[in-house]
Amino acid sequence: MRNLILLIANLTPFLLAGQDTLPPIRYGVVPPEDLAMKTYPPDSAAAAVVLGDYGTLHFVWPDGKPSLNFTRHKRFKFFRRAGFDHGSVQIPYFSTVMKIKNLKIQVFAPDGTVTEVPPTDIFDEELSDRWRRIRFAFPNLKEGCVAEYTYELESEYFYELPEWYFQGSIPVRWSELRLAIPMGFEYITLMNGRKPDIMESRKIDIDTSGIIIMGLFNHIRFVMKEVPALREEHFITTMDDYYSRVRFQLKSYRYDQKAKQMLTGWTKAAADLMEIETFGGQLTKKSKYKKAWSAARPMLETATTAEEKIVALYNFILKSFEFGERTSLYASQDLNDLFEKKNATPSEANLLLVALLREAGLQAYPVLASTRDHGQTIRDYPILDQFNHVLAWVEYGGKSMLLDAGNPFRPPGMVAANSLNKEGWKVHPTKPEWIAIEAQLASEIYYGVFRLDEEGSLAGKVQIVEEGYSAVQRRIEISERQTTEYWETRMQTRHPDARLDSVTIADKDELTKPLRENFNCVLPAYAQVSGDFMYLTPVFYSSYQSNLFKTESRVYPIDMPYPLKERVVTELIVPPGYRVESLPEPARLSLPDNAGRFQYSINQQDGKITLNALIHLTQVHFEPNQYDTLRSFFGMIAEKFGEQVVLKKL
Repeated sequence: MRNLILLIANLTPFLLAGQDTLPPIRYGVVPPEDLAMKTYPPDSAAAAVVLGDYGTLHFVWPDGKPSLNFTRHKRFKFFRRAGFDHGSVQIPYFSTVMKIKNLKIQVFAPDGTVTEVPPTDIFDEELSDRWRRIRFAFPNLKEGCVAEYTYELESEYFYELPEWYFQGSIPVRWSELRLAIPMGFEYITLMNGRKPDIMESRKIDIDTSGIIIMGLFNHIRFVMKEVPALREEHFITTMDDYYSRVRFQLKSYRYDQKAKQMLTGWTKAAADLMEIETFGGQLTKKSKYKKAWSAARPMLETATTAEEKIVALYNFILKSFEFGERTSLYASQDLNDLFEKKNATPSEANLLLVALLREAGLQAYPVLASTRDHGQTIRDYPILDQFNHVLAWVEYGGKSMLLDAGNPFRPPGMVAANSLNKEGWKVHPTKPEWIAIEAQLASEIYYGVFRLDEEGSLAGKVQIVEEGYSAVQRRIEISERQTTEYWETRMQTRHPDARLDSVTIADKDELTKPLRENFNCVLPAYAQVSGDFMYLTPVFYSSYQSNLFKTESRVYPIDMPYPLKERVVTELIVPPGYRVESLPEPARLSLPDNAGRFQYSINQQDGKITLNALIHLTQVHFEPNQYDTLRSFFGMIAEKFGEQVVLKKL
């Protein structure tokens, strides 16, 4: 068997190289037409293009153990300086099990001159105790040049194959991945985005020295041609959810009389996870959190209901830690040690919260989640790497609550906005299940009472009431910046000469209550005075005075983290000697399927004009074919908010 393994190791590179189709690009060989190319025909506006991205992967068996050898060759064409940002390259790798070697980098000037990058200009940087990255920049970039790099990655980690992106933020002319997988290794293939133009898979037989090994390798080839650029827009999760790419996860393997089933179902995955010392072991062994529980018990002395216990323990966690930015499913140290150091990631804090809730007699379980910037989850296979965050789930009085410690300004029952990625997986040892991660509103009310003078200036009082995610974000801002300066700056984006004073804040520390801010406000020259007439918009402030969606089309979905609600109320006293000549017409708009609504009403009585406008978006996900309707909806709101009241001198 060992001789067979060595035979496989020696032959695998030739299996990849000896296919009917030659590699799409060769290092150091740039066709003259590519060097002379002035624009990329499928996208003439592109500042840069990937001419070719070619990867190969095969297995090697050092010391009889399976490892991966992955090679990559990527070539760029730069048309304009705007594309030079793509000349900075980073290659991250898992340093404990991976090694990068044979890195070569070169640039071809338009006249054919070649510049190679010396080793002194290549940086190998430590990111953490497990991760490093290679970083370099193409030198001497000029408009019209071609640049390329190639490297090999050796990896002892064969449970996942390197992820392959066919698409990015600039166009790709040709992207190809070839793999030679031993037949004893079964991987599931996870495709995202557009289907490849070429997908080939065939078994390859080896005949050497009269020995025939039937069906020893599965050769796989993916090709995608003329892949358009995808450019980031507002209201998405992560671009990884939209780029065309392919991933490979090991399902089972068999070699050298060894066999193992890797993906055996969610129930088995939950049981295995609870056996891991840095996850389940932190919850099932009281010694791991005993010191934290001793400190938390006095907080429960006045708690008489389950809900009061939950709130008390949640607040205890908030006050016990400084929270880092790193995300992970596993505790970096025992929970006791983290508690003593007063520093933890939100996931570690939530693991401890689950342990304390259980000690308090409540049913609590960890919930695995993938944050929005990490990507969407897949239910089909129990792949734990798709998760990067832990939440705490607790049941009380026939109800349940999701808790997400990590921000001292977020009340219990509200998860971080970045955790709002549709659903999470509850780690119950025998009955794991997927649960919805539901979002609360981001709600704002702008209420202004103003008196207008004959010169067109407004003076009055403003009250702003924020709830839900709006209140969380505002409380964070209050902790970092003076309120007068904050609102003066925001008002001045619409009214450059705005002045504020006498600012007060109510319920700043009462996280479950709306946040209320009050201040006096002067808006000089708010109205345009022209002869006997004054013209002014009654909407003194709104987040929707311009359209949220400015591009004419969209290729991927709109995915907002939470529902939105805004109300604007204005009471305006008309100056003496003027009367109302005209008011904007009332309006009511609705999106299909009750996804959102807009109401606008305005009236005048006894020299006072009253405006009441409401925007409420209840749906957070819209497909690209709904974009025109959504864009039109917010466009009509912005247009309505720009309509003016006309006053005339008596």
